[in-house]
Amino acid sequence: MRRDRRATSTALGYVLSLGIAAVLVSGLLVAGGGLMEDQRDQSARIELQVIGQTVADDLASAGRLSDCDSCDVRLRIDVPSRVASESYLIDVVEVDGTAPSYRYRLALTTGRSNVAINVTVRTSVPVVETSVTGGTMIAEYDPAAGTLEVRND
Repeated sequence: MRRDRRATSTALGYVLSLGIAAVLVSGLLVAGGGLMEDQRDQSARIELQVIGQTVADDLASAGRLSDCDSCDVRLRIDVPSRVASESYLIDVVEVDGTAPSYRYRLALTTGRSNVAINVTVRTSVPVVETSVTGGTMIAEYDPAAGTLEVRND
């Protein structure tokens, strides 16, 4: 008895073509997903750098304005509440607490992707070490303590 193999090559070719196409498409999706994630991290890093510089400039300005005994300073700092669709945290950390120029590090870190940048700021008055979330903040001088405090509004 003889077997009929005439339709085998067409069906086999079709299955192999579909398999190769599926492998190529999945490879493109994996490569494209990694590229998109790298772009998102780079975008978040750039946005955090701009926000960090803005907050540092505003803190330095608040420090200059509050460098007197009877000053009443309350400065509103408006920055975006999200970068690259993620929330972020700003940590104010003392680097050098020696008068007349106090130095602090603003550590900005995103939530999910964990992108982090640091910005240094110099002030003429001490700043209370704290952590705040992105968005509207208040930098307020406490004349009794002689310190500048940053908090969320």
